[in-house]
Amino acid sequence: MPQVDNEEREQATVNEQPSETAEEQATAEEVEARVRLQEAIHHVNELYQKQRYKEALEEAMRLQQQYPEHPTVMALTAVVHKPVAPDQALYWASEALKRDTRLPDAWRVRMSIYYERQEWPAFETAARQLAAVTEEDPTPHLLLAQYQLRKGALDQALLSLERSIDIEPAGIAYATYSYVLAQLKRYPESREAERQALAWQERHSYTLMQLAWAADQRGEPERAMQFMQDAIRLNPEDNQVRVEYMDALQKSHPWFRFVWWPAQMLQKLSPWILVILWAAFAIIQPTLLIAFIVLHVSTYWISRGFVNWKVYGKLWVS
Repeated sequence: MPQVDNEEREQATVNEQPSETAEEQATAEEVEARVRLQEAIHHVNELYQKQRYKEALEEAMRLQQQYPEHPTVMALTAVVHKPVAPDQALYWASEALKRDTRLPDAWRVRMSIYYERQEWPAFETAARQLAAVTEEDPTPHLLLAQYQLRKGALDQALLSLERSIDIEPAGIAYATYSYVLAQLKRYPESREAERQALAWQERHSYTLMQLAWAADQRGEPERAMQFMQDAIRLNPEDNQVRVEYMDALQKSHPWFRFVWWPAQMLQKLSPWILVILWAAFAIIQPTLLIAFIVLHVSTYWISRGFVNWKVYGKLWVS
């Protein structure tokens, strides 16, 4: 058997040592780089949570320049663009998903923007993808339920809400569940869901509004009115809450229905119908056009003034 003398063995050991040290050094540098990236992402998220959107956007774009092909950074860039530039947010979310289809933040951005824009097929795809990659997030199931409720798919909405509640019980989920059950005429279960919603003590106008709808659906107008009064006190500036409050007033006070009906009809007209009416009045009788515009503009102030009176006891609140 060939013998290796001491000098050769020492030389072999010396030759192997630099390779091992370089590998350890490279690993340490990679770990350090990952830590720096995580800290930078955390900093951007903190700025975003504090609604310091401009600073968050600047930091995210700086990160994007440093890591131009990193899908997580692209998803983060999509998130911070969402409040200020939704189209840019969709672009960055798409770029992130081209590189990694399992990025929840990217799917969440797409889901929320498409929901706000009522682009329903795209919303549904994004919501289901998000539900697939984050099984413990109740949000896609809750929004899917709202969409299914909108299109009248009550049984589907019920299943989505039950999934949302299984993942994370919350007042808004139970309130919406109560409303769907009421529409299905399952009144005892609807009242129990209402009790569960109230037990969470969520002081949120939309939770209370869902409970008002559920009570109205069960034929309990006084209870519905109480929920809407609580909702309008919490958020008197919200247009949807204000309109729903006016509708509840009509059901509780028949005299108010006659007063509010013309303004309500104007609110329900689509913009292009309003334009046609304006043009017709301008041709037929300009005086009618002026009266129509005054009525249309005053609708907002009528509702706001009445809400201020009910909530604050005065017509004008600065």
